[in-house]
Amino acid sequence: MEPELLYRLRFLSDLTPGPEGLPLFVLTEIQEGTPPRYRSRLALWDGALRFLTQEEARKPRYAHPYVYFLRKVEERPELFRLDLRGGEAERLTHTGGVLDYFLGPEGEVAYLALKEEAAKDLPRVYETWPFKFDGRGLLPGSGVGLYLLGQEGPLLERHPHPKEALFAPEGLYLVMAEDKPAQAEGRDTLFLLKEGRLERVYGGLGPIQGLTWSPEGLFFLGHAFERGGGTEARLYHLKGGEARVLFEGSLLNSLNSDLRYGAHFQGPFWGEDGVYLVRTEGGKARLYRVDLEGRAEALTEGESVLGFAKTEKGLFLLREGFAQPARLEGPLGVFDPNAGVLSLKEPVCTVWKSPEGHEVEGWVLLPEGEGPHPVILYIHGGPHTAFGAAPMLELQLFGAAGYAVAFCNPRGSTGYGQAFALLEGEWGKRDEEDLLGFLDHVLAHFSLDQGRVGVAGGSYGGYMVNWLTARHPERFRAAVTDRSICNWLSFFGASDIGPRFTWLELFAKPWERPEVLWEKSPLGYVHQVRTPTLVVHSEKDHRCPIDQGETWYTALFHLGVKTRFLRVPEEGHELSRSGRPDRRVARLRAYLDWWRENL
Repeated sequence: MEPELLYRLRFLSDLTPGPEGLPLFVLTEIQEGTPPRYRSRLALWDGALRFLTQEEARKPRYAHPYVYFLRKVEERPELFRLDLRGGEAERLTHTGGVLDYFLGPEGEVAYLALKEEAAKDLPRVYETWPFKFDGRGLLPGSGVGLYLLGQEGPLLERHPHPKEALFAPEGLYLVMAEDKPAQAEGRDTLFLLKEGRLERVYGGLGPIQGLTWSPEGLFFLGHAFERGGGTEARLYHLKGGEARVLFEGSLLNSLNSDLRYGAHFQGPFWGEDGVYLVRTEGGKARLYRVDLEGRAEALTEGESVLGFAKTEKGLFLLREGFAQPARLEGPLGVFDPNAGVLSLKEPVCTVWKSPEGHEVEGWVLLPEGEGPHPVILYIHGGPHTAFGAAPMLELQLFGAAGYAVAFCNPRGSTGYGQAFALLEGEWGKRDEEDLLGFLDHVLAHFSLDQGRVGVAGGSYGGYMVNWLTARHPERFRAAVTDRSICNWLSFFGASDIGPRFTWLELFAKPWERPEVLWEKSPLGYVHQVRTPTLVVHSEKDHRCPIDQGETWYTALFHLGVKTRFLRVPEEGHELSRSGRPDRRVARLRAYLDWWRENL
């Protein structure tokens, strides 16, 4: 198995109800060329695959007799409509770029769009925060309007602008921050736009998303950061001005995977017999139905649910597992776009019980042949995500190259309850104890070479690679730190989530308890590192900015530690999951080369 296998894979996304109750979705494949590119097309499944478009399309929604979707025109997303009775796709908008759109029950179409394309070569003025976002770059400032298709002028023009909208009989519900401070702190408010007037309905405490309407009231997801960054989500039922909590936990699919592409709807969705949504628990993402009394029933077992669509023909699911990228399952059969192309191995599940009494679930992916095998401790991002029944091509490639891979869900991970998800400022303590405890456990119970132990991870996982190699310099023989954090003081101002994330995770600010930020910065311990380290970072990463990788590499180089810097142009934080295909392959190849040289 080689990294170039990526070019042969196909990805399912954007599953939604289509015409006649059929599943409508986006199928993405990789086109050969210089460079290779993703090709995403709209398709239906009726027992056979039927393409609706040949050109690029994403974010489809069906409203008889049309399929609406977004397509780039000169690199700007615009709204299109395809009449299923015949004819070509019709372009509906001419904007600086459509950010999102929303369909009403009577054929209404609202959309959020830039008033004009932002000039890339002129200075920009900001009076708000955030002013940039990973994957989008510099934000447009105040130049976003909410429009109604067919109506002159904006329906609403304000800053902060809406993030989400939902048509209802009583008006148009909007999610947006009430003012600039609320936007900076991530506090959303639910408004009702009716006859040109805004009415405040609920919120101002924390994030709100996933609006869905029913005759029984409004449903949405949210929380108020009560437990810091590890606060788990809640399903709210809003009726008569009162918001009740129906269900809570690690809502939606928070499992790590590098074999997905596009968006995946995971609820909430009102299905007349209850609210449907996905919840992550114990390394699996399960579909639940929740009634109005808060009684929840799990509808799936086994593999994870990545997306779903409930239609008059039944329930259609995108299912994934450790060895299975997303396939479509439902009453019309199964469509596996990678059948006969991909053969992945199942890892062995193992659990470490800590001295404190909590359990850390993890897995070991074993290569072929007799041991003892060199082993790589691989750390997930987040920290409030998880490993589980979702495919990681990266780890499979390591296994195929002869390395065992040990990966687990230490404290801070999702899917094991609210208490487990909390780190409460103790980055580098609770998680370190669990990661090293799990590593000792697998070294004792599997045929692994204790003298050939590597460590790797991205984002939060990259932070932990830096932390562990600095704090335990003799423990690891080789390391790869990817899109990492090494200095919280610079991360605070340079990251697109810096101030909010730093406060919610470490409960500190540079002007309040700066010693905490330095104490938790691996850079303060970098002089202790002895482990040969590959540093991987993307130049347009606004989540963990490039200065973090630059600083770590520069420090290692000047300390005389063997190091190499893979610096990737034009990519952001999502390089490993949705970056340009040849750059993804180059990154995977760099990992394998580093292990061969040093592990």
